[in-house]
Amino acid sequence: MQHRTQISPLPCFLFFLVVLSACRESGSETTTPQYSLSVSDDHLTLELIDEAPDIMTPIGLTIDPADALFLLESHTHTPPKDYPGPAFDRIKKGMDQDGDGSPESWQIYADSISDGMNLAAGPDGTIYLACKDLVAAFRDENGDGQSDRVDTLLYMKAGGDIYDHAGIMGVTLSSDGWLYVSRGNTGGLAWEMTAADGTTLSNYGDGGNVVRLTADGGRLEEVATGFWNPFDIQFTANGHLMLTDNDPDSRGPNRLIDLVYGGDYGYKSLYGGSGIHPFLAWNGELPGTLPYAAPLGEAPCGLIDAGFTNFGPDYRDHILAAVWEENSIVKIPLGEDGQMAGPTEILVKGDSTFHPVAFATNSRGELFFTDWVVRQYPNHRQGRLWKLSSDDQQTPAISRQEAIAGGANNWIYRSVDPGDPSGLESALKSDDPYTRAVARKFLSRPEYTDRVTAWLVGNDDDLKLQALLTLFHNGERVDASVLAGLLRNDQENIRNTALKYIALRSRSDLYDQVNAALPDGYITPALFASYLAAVRHLQPNFIEQYQNKARRLAKQLERRLPDGFLLDILQNTELPAPIRAAVLPQLDLQEVDPALLVDLLENGAPSIQMALLQLFTRKPVAEAIAGIQRIAANPAVDPELRNLALLSLSYQSGDHCGFVADLLPQATPELAQIGLRYLCRCRENTTIQNQITAFLQDQPEAVTEVWRACDGLASDASRPASSDAWLAAIDGSGRADRGKWVFYSRKAQCQNCHMVDEWGSDFGPALSNIGSSKSKVQLLTAILEPSAEISPEWQGWYITDAEGKTHYGRQIDVGLNNAELLLASGEFVTYERPQSYGMAPTSLMPDGLENQLSVSEMNDLIAYLLSLR
Repeated sequence: MQHRTQISPLPCFLFFLVVLSACRESGSETTTPQYSLSVSDDHLTLELIDEAPDIMTPIGLTIDPADALFLLESHTHTPPKDYPGPAFDRIKKGMDQDGDGSPESWQIYADSISDGMNLAAGPDGTIYLACKDLVAAFRDENGDGQSDRVDTLLYMKAGGDIYDHAGIMGVTLSSDGWLYVSRGNTGGLAWEMTAADGTTLSNYGDGGNVVRLTADGGRLEEVATGFWNPFDIQFTANGHLMLTDNDPDSRGPNRLIDLVYGGDYGYKSLYGGSGIHPFLAWNGELPGTLPYAAPLGEAPCGLIDAGFTNFGPDYRDHILAAVWEENSIVKIPLGEDGQMAGPTEILVKGDSTFHPVAFATNSRGELFFTDWVVRQYPNHRQGRLWKLSSDDQQTPAISRQEAIAGGANNWIYRSVDPGDPSGLESALKSDDPYTRAVARKFLSRPEYTDRVTAWLVGNDDDLKLQALLTLFHNGERVDASVLAGLLRNDQENIRNTALKYIALRSRSDLYDQVNAALPDGYITPALFASYLAAVRHLQPNFIEQYQNKARRLAKQLERRLPDGFLLDILQNTELPAPIRAAVLPQLDLQEVDPALLVDLLENGAPSIQMALLQLFTRKPVAEAIAGIQRIAANPAVDPELRNLALLSLSYQSGDHCGFVADLLPQATPELAQIGLRYLCRCRENTTIQNQITAFLQDQPEAVTEVWRACDGLASDASRPASSDAWLAAIDGSGRADRGKWVFYSRKAQCQNCHMVDEWGSDFGPALSNIGSSKSKVQLLTAILEPSAEISPEWQGWYITDAEGKTHYGRQIDVGLNNAELLLASGEFVTYERPQSYGMAPTSLMPDGLENQLSVSEMNDLIAYLLSLR
């Protein structure tokens, strides 16, 4: 057992910083790294309670009514092949002989656990364990400090192996006897839950959800859905049920959720890991979906109501959340309504060895939390347990156990009475989206079906929308004539919701009505993506595959449009130009006569011209070069269109050095930068060099830097030489409008792997909303150190073929005598009898991009990425 180390506040600083060396005794099997931590409140003391080897990869934590501390050690979280053990996860019970609230030693309370995630203590001392595929109750009936009874309350099976952070994750208890359980999105696998009493739930292609069951394993039901991977779930002192949810690959931020009965928080795994689809929401953007309470940093884990601590009255009505990736614990103020009521503050900040996970408080209000220590998901045998407490030893306003016993959990129902029909109708008209969600859940019960369906054909459009959203909750079949009428409603949000309902309910009987809505003018540009999604959903092949769960992962189901469908829209001159332009990112050019594209480039509306020029950067068309040059050379056209034309020209075949150089004297700075990036390939031409030298005499530094960067600037002493230096150089001077052209340039190659607003490649994460989930530091780190963080979804793979050549790709499918790899080109290639294959040790994103860009270009690129929200 380690001696405890206290980190005492330094009152003369808002933040204090102490660096300690905590080394094991000579010969110990585990070396604990040095650490530094800071606490922003000088009335609080942070104390290291224990560390490896006594505490190894700790994840879950709870404290029972007798103030006994229980800690879940993880040893089965994708351990390395040479992991020395233990072979199973285990729950350790802290032994506090001197009664000071902190354990001096440990004993094994329960062992032989696999894929453990979280713990919760019941009012009777029962310890509830959430594993990725079950929830179990442990009891010590003979009082010897070890569990002697285990009851499985809930079991989940899936159509394949679930990653630990995509299965069952969190568990907590309510005052009225319910056990609430959070589940991740299972990666899109079909799943089925069975409670101890035999009640079941199942789904395929949905998002993560929260279910509840009685404490003895009965009456299983879904409470809310639409999550990515909700790590922790806890009640606050005043009865809000909060959870932390991690974000999809391409849509953020991570979020703190105020959970209500019947809530839909927007995500479905059917549409893949990006989180971007017209039927998905993340912050209540679509009717019937709910917003988050507060944004969170990267990889949020545990949360707790700070009012359960002894930190004082300033902490009441605040949530503490562990932000694993950002090495911090943050303090978030909440209003009575459960929504963020002020800025988030960092309470505890650590270095790269600090990765907080789970919280628990005792009756004194002392806060304990686990620390994973090392920034890697596989088990590594490091770990720490910390305690944060007030020097004043103030009494907490209410303990967690008192809150459970006190009955404060009415916020999940928002005081809506399920037995009051008129009250439910009033709740549907509430300004509070959470109240409306609860009312819809109650109104989905069979006794209200006639009332709800009557609203669909009434004159109140607000009730009409709420009625349709209510019917998402049950299996009631809406009459086709009613849905056809909703497709032609005056309100766009009703038409959009009708498209979504028809699609998700596989109402192929309405296929003709959906198609007719486009030429009849009911599909606006804002609804066009939903329209295409609905048409895809209604194809017989998709419906059959979905109903039969034909693919292991729901996102692998093909949602194809009929042959020629997009081309027909493009050629339909009766449709609005923005709608015709919107088909171009998805168009297969093999279906299209180049003469049509050339004609549209010459004579189409600006929105169509813009889309074509963007298309030509991904799929060059030789016949279009003359038209591209005419736009690039015309100073009378919109500058954005002209810039895009010159960018598009850089992707076409042939030598255009003279043409581009001749544009420079009358070019705007942005057009000049695009042109100079192209002219880098012409720098051996003396005539071109002389033209550029003359042009650059009176140009701003941002323009001249582009030309100097042609040969790479890695050895330039004036350039940043480290990550810290680069961070200082990215000083906010960048311009997003210029950064867009850097992103799409051939030099940066970003669009070869990434997609923004449907343009680019899906080989890497889509970036359409990256600015809402990543900070400047995170974006710069991803560029400078692409292997620093690789999520499982984007893990690279390699295959060494029969000839000994190694190939890299994103997805691998291994057969008996062959292996198939998805390459950056988007092509699946099969290699017969490969010599070897496995996970790539580094990111598929290449190193060294910073050496190809000037400092100004990097500033502009970061500014552009931050603008994508």
